[in-house]
Amino acid sequence: MKQLWRILGVLAIGGAVAGCGRTPAGPPVTVATLAERLADPLWLARLDQDDTTLHSSYDRTGGNDDYGTFLRDSQTPGWKVLVDLKGPGFVSRVWFTGAKDGHPHRFRFYFDGETTPRLEGDIKELFGGKMAPFIAPLAEYNNYCWYSFVPLPYKKSLRIECEEGPPEDNGAPRKVYYQISESRLPRRTPVETFTWPLPERDVASLDQARTVWAANRLPEVGEQQAVTLTDWKNGIQIDGPAVIHRIEFEPEWAQIPADRRDALLRDWRVVIRYDGATNDSVNVPLGDLCGMPWRRVRAQSLYFGMEEEALFCAFPMPIAQSADIRLVAGRIPPAPVAVRVWVQPREESPIDPLGYFHANWRRTTPNDVGRPHLILQTQGRGKFVGCLLSVVALDGSYWVLEGDESIRKDREKTPGWLGTGLEDYFNGGWYYQNVMAGPTHGLFVKEPFRTVQYRVHPMDPSRFDAFVSMEFERGPDHASQAFFESVSWTYLDRPQTADTMRLRSEDRATPQDRRLDAGVVMTAIWNHERLGDWQGARDELAQRLRRHGAQYPPGVRQMLEFRLALLEEKLGGPDPLPRFLQNPDEKVRTAAERIRRHRDEGLALGVFYANMPAKLFIDGREVMQAGSPERVEAAVVDLPPGEHVLAIQTPRQRYPDWVLLALRGKDWMVGTDPRTWTYAFDPVGDWAAVDFDDSAWPVLGGTGVKGPPEEPFIWVEPEPYLGMVSHALGIRPGGDWPVNGRTVVYRKHLTVP
Repeated sequence: MKQLWRILGVLAIGGAVAGCGRTPAGPPVTVATLAERLADPLWLARLDQDDTTLHSSYDRTGGNDDYGTFLRDSQTPGWKVLVDLKGPGFVSRVWFTGAKDGHPHRFRFYFDGETTPRLEGDIKELFGGKMAPFIAPLAEYNNYCWYSFVPLPYKKSLRIECEEGPPEDNGAPRKVYYQISESRLPRRTPVETFTWPLPERDVASLDQARTVWAANRLPEVGEQQAVTLTDWKNGIQIDGPAVIHRIEFEPEWAQIPADRRDALLRDWRVVIRYDGATNDSVNVPLGDLCGMPWRRVRAQSLYFGMEEEALFCAFPMPIAQSADIRLVAGRIPPAPVAVRVWVQPREESPIDPLGYFHANWRRTTPNDVGRPHLILQTQGRGKFVGCLLSVVALDGSYWVLEGDESIRKDREKTPGWLGTGLEDYFNGGWYYQNVMAGPTHGLFVKEPFRTVQYRVHPMDPSRFDAFVSMEFERGPDHASQAFFESVSWTYLDRPQTADTMRLRSEDRATPQDRRLDAGVVMTAIWNHERLGDWQGARDELAQRLRRHGAQYPPGVRQMLEFRLALLEEKLGGPDPLPRFLQNPDEKVRTAAERIRRHRDEGLALGVFYANMPAKLFIDGREVMQAGSPERVEAAVVDLPPGEHVLAIQTPRQRYPDWVLLALRGKDWMVGTDPRTWTYAFDPVGDWAAVDFDDSAWPVLGGTGVKGPPEEPFIWVEPEPYLGMVSHALGIRPGGDWPVNGRTVVYRKHLTVP
């Protein structure tokens, strides 16, 4: 009897507590309040942020088949349940890949127990970047995957389903990959469930966030403090309480030998101490801190990058008392560096609920085969907010990108966060397409077989109370012969020692694959051009010529020297044509003559590139042919003002297959682009003619092929036509080949001004 009364007493107390808590204080969580965080310069530093659970299709057996694993079957045949989440909470990220070309792949979102989906449609429409409010860069298809950062709050529940999809060409189940980031909110948190269509308040907040992300620059906050470090004996002292919002480093590049300018990115280190501590909370190479681990690339994210000649780091760095920022040199002697710091004073001290920014650098090498690459391992209270990862595979393939990430924290015996592949974590898919520089994720370098990728977690961090560890597999079975180098970013409740490997300067140097470095020169240059970095293209080509010029055949070397001279002209140098029109190599002279006629006679300049026999027709007349994966063809064409029709014909080709065309006039340029070209298999009639009716032909769709070139093709003969190959997209058929299909034709209507 006493036990019964004891139980009843506990229930009564519990009921009273529950009754008192029926009306929680504070405004409700809405799409608008969540979207505001995406543009908040201080949000990344907050330690009171909600934790993240990752739901993914990872292989539960521990193997590499990280696709087709669903929560359960849907009640609808052919559909699968990805997640069935209980509220209150919100989804901050949806990532997906594996939809079959030319086929719809529908999704359904059921909120708060509804039997009819509140949001539904083909993934290509929902998250393709064009349907409001899922508009780029908050949601888009890029690097072969769909992703959305538009927050989806729910009060009671959210169930997400998708179609299983049609089988692979060989009859195997469709390879569907997914990742969904869930943030659970404290019980009884007031939440306004996602509604469709969105109210104006939510649309306005998303528009504001999208504006910041599209500009790829956080709002400027604070007053600038500037100093030029010369002998580096003293650092920069910032008084608190305050928040450092941005640090820029601009060396006097002219005082540094040209062959050392990229090397200093790894040789010089940035160390930061907080509040008079004797330990370095930030201790990383200068280049890695600013997203440039190997070479200078004029590209940026919201939080780091390079603008003109200055490297910058824009992670918010709250301080209670002070911050001491120093540069430390290795083998390359100190040179004058202009340092600019944007500081916003704060009245609050200590800094809670903000945390102290920490950055840690680690490297593993091919000698570590059999072991994963550790990104971070630290103790304390805080949150992990992302990493920069550089990978050099010596295996002759991108197989290393099959390695999955895992995050284990606090008392977890097995990781609670398990991913589906290295490039998937960085919001890519299928070994990436091309370089990109996004606000919170991107790919600054991709060339066989080297990548530099990053991801910041403004909305889906991993929060921990005592311990966190993150690592990447070294490819399947940890078998890849590769260098892994990484910087991790965390916010902690107190200053701690950076989890940085203490390596000699020479052991931090950029790893090289000497077998491939000379052979991938054009891919490296094109990638700088894709990012709009003409100075970087010039500097990278000069570096490659210094390293490998003596081993290139004379014609190859002279063509590269011609391209270098054209890049220098673009940056303000002299016209190189008179000199190269007299070059002893016939191919160089011919290329120079094409460029002269393009400039002086107003002819259109065309480049044509394919790895199978390809023919280009303009207004029904064949004008160019291509067909070698190692050579870009070029010609000048007379295209008077008016309407024209371009048509390309190629035969059937096994993957990889591509064709690329770029035409440039005086004030215009057109290139192959799957969004604007149509196609047909084995069309009948005079399909090259101007008056041919192609109105029923479908648009290719998608984002084009990788590169080109694409592995196993690596070497491409140098060409001097700036911004041509790099500003067009390789294309291939947008649907399955018919069983007896022999050719495909692509068409585009062109208006020359």
